[in-house]
Amino acid sequence: MTQNPVSTAVLSIGSNAPNRHDMMACCKQWLERTFELTACASAYSTPAINGKDADYLNTVAVITTTLPMAELSDVLKDYEKQCGRTPESKLLGVIPIDLDIVMWNGTVVRPNDYKQEYFQKGWREIASKTM
Repeated sequence: MTQNPVSTAVLSIGSNAPNRHDMMACCKQWLERTFELTACASAYSTPAINGKDADYLNTVAVITTTLPMAELSDVLKDYEKQCGRTPESKLLGVIPIDLDIVMWNGTVVRPNDYKQEYFQKGWREIASKTM
């Protein structure tokens, strides 16, 4: 059985829950336990894109994994659910944790996220250290 090649994923991570600082700390710990976390920007606050929900605490993290991108995405979405993310919480405008793959092996796979300040601020902090 052959092992998948090691891939690099750049993740956008955010939370606007009342306990957002705890959610982000737990997420970082989970990433460290589950993958090789090679870089993580400092946490910073940004306004919600819709202009009405609570501000988000954001960061950008770089991990390496042997999972294919689709499987990694499924693992990240499962973690979001474990943290309490539901369709109901989204309707209420409360996102306990949001984990998205923005770049995969150097290619931008979510261009709308990539151009947003909530991603760019963290990416500017760590890009020179990771690429």
